Amino acid sequence: MIEKLVTMKTFAVSSLLLGSLLVSGCSTKSTSAVEVIPQTRVAVITAPGVVDHIWEEPMVDVVDVPPGLDPEGRYYRPSHQAIVEIRQGHWRQQGQEGQK
Repeated sequence: MIEKLVTMKTFAVSSLLLGSLLVSGCSTKSTSAVEVIPQTRVAVITAPGVVDHIWEEPMVDVVDVPPGLDPEGRYYRPSHQAIVEIRQGHWRQQGQEGQK
C-alpha cells in the first residue's frame, strides 16, 4: 500500500514538473526579427549549338643572341635579338579561365 502511494506521489510530481516545463517552454517567444532579402539571378541564354570562344594570345619572349658562328658552323652572325614562342596562341571556350 505504501509502495503504491510512493509511486503515485512520484508520478504526480513528475507529471507536474513535466507540465510546468512544457508550459514555460511554450510561453517564451523569441522577439528577433527576420529580414528577407530577395535575390535576383541572371541567366545567359545562347542558341543551341553556339559556342563562345576567346582567342588567347601566344606567349613570347625576346632573347639576346650573342655573336658567333651559326648552329651549323657555316657563317658568322652578329649579336641580335630573337623572338621565341613559348606557347602557341589558341582558341579557348569562354568561362574556362582556370581550367587546362
